[in-house]
Amino acid sequence: MVLYEERIVSRLFLPIILLPIAAMAWGTWETYRAGKGFEIMAVSLLLLAFLLLDLIAVRIGIDEREIRIRGVMSLVVRKTIRIEDIKSFKVSDHWMKCYGTIHFTLPAKGCVLIKRHNGWSVSFPTNSPEELARALSILGVPREA
Repeated sequence: MVLYEERIVSRLFLPIILLPIAAMAWGTWETYRAGKGFEIMAVSLLLLAFLLLDLIAVRIGIDEREIRIRGVMSLVVRKTIRIEDIKSFKVSDHWMKCYGTIHFTLPAKGCVLIKRHNGWSVSFPTNSPEELARALSILGVPREA
């Protein structure tokens, strides 16, 4: 049963990501025209596009067992935190106010910092910080002031 689900997309980040992809596409075209190195450039272009497009959005899902943080294709942005591993959580009203050891960042209304019993803390953005906090509270996770 899903208690909370959200997708955060950065439209501002899209042009920044498309610039290196366009440069690589131009370089791939030039290598094709030159007749040397096209295969390497084509594979590099595909890898770069997949990696950068994975960073453009974050999906957050909370159920009774775990919190899942995923990117568009879950290649780079991929983290699962079991609820029983969470020591406490803290909600901030700005996306740049949370600093976990593992930090996922995209512009949003707020952020959440998850402190774990063992392991690194994790922070991620959210557009509904209080709704996310309510879902964690229902699961019995203590909230820091």
